[in-house]
Formats: sequence, structure tokens, C-alpha cells
Amino acid sequence: MRCIYCDQSVVGSGNAVTIEGGAPAHAHCYQYELMSRRIFKHLRLTALSDGELNELQDLVKLEVNSRNELADEVELF
Repeated sequence: MRCIYCDQSVVGSGNAVTIEGGAPAHAHCYQYELMSRRIFKHLRLTALSDGELNELQDLVKLEVNSRNELADEVELF
């Protein structure tokens, strides 16, 4: 069985994954492919309009800020 991205054997590599459609790939080859196509958890960032991308950026910042505030809170008994 060969990786569909680099055409090297995945047998015995220890980091083989099966991608959609049942094709074998090395985990690092698959991650590189996703990053180069700018895909995160089935969300294709290149398919978003500028407005949608800005809205997503605002939502991510809001979530990161809310998590940081929760980490800084001290619970008193």
C-alpha cells in the first residue's frame, strides 16, 4: 500500500492513516495536504468570501478571549 501523496509505502511506517474513500496516506503527508489547501475540520477556508472570513476571524478571537478570561478567574470558597 502506497501513500497517495508521496507514493512511498505506508506499510510498517507506524503513522499511516486512511483518508476519505479508503486511500492510505502517511499522517504527515495528509496534514501537509490539508494545510496547503487551507482546510480545517472540513472547512475550506479558500471557499469563504472576504466577509465570511472576517466574521470567522472575529468569532475565533472572541472564543480565544473568552477562554483566557475563564483561565484567569479565581474561584473563592
